[in-house]
Amino acid sequence: MKIFISLLLISTLALSAQIDEFASKVKYSRDYNSSLKIAKKQNKLIMLVVVSDFCPWCKKFERKALSSNLIKNKVKNNLIPIIINKNKDKGKYPAKFYSKQVPTIIFINPKTNKRIYEALGYMKKDDFIQEIDTALKAFNKVQK
Repeated sequence: MKIFISLLLISTLALSAQIDEFASKVKYSRDYNSSLKIAKKQNKLIMLVVVSDFCPWCKKFERKALSSNLIKNKVKNNLIPIIINKNKDKGKYPAKFYSKQVPTIIFINPKTNKRIYEALGYMKKDDFIQEIDTALKAFNKVQK
């Protein structure tokens, strides 16, 4: 039993490190509150990416879409990105953005802290670019 608990603890720590490593690699924040302050200051839309440790579609989305240079540049120039683990990061971001499905990408107006657009599930990078563009259009419309 002790071995099982030890292995479970080690695997949990390793998986937590994976999301931190990915966030660092693509320059996504892991802190909702500090990102909200930055987004308000820069008047940029927040992109909250909700993933889970044991989700193969999340890992594929991270590898195939979020890691692509096209997406990284689009995000860097237009959004304040945050990536969170739906299970381990509960309490570290607003409960109104908890999601049952993963991956989920929630686009949030920093002034109102309200969801203005949401994309669900795995997407190829070209499809995800369209989702980002739709979210940015919705944000720009609200700004007027």
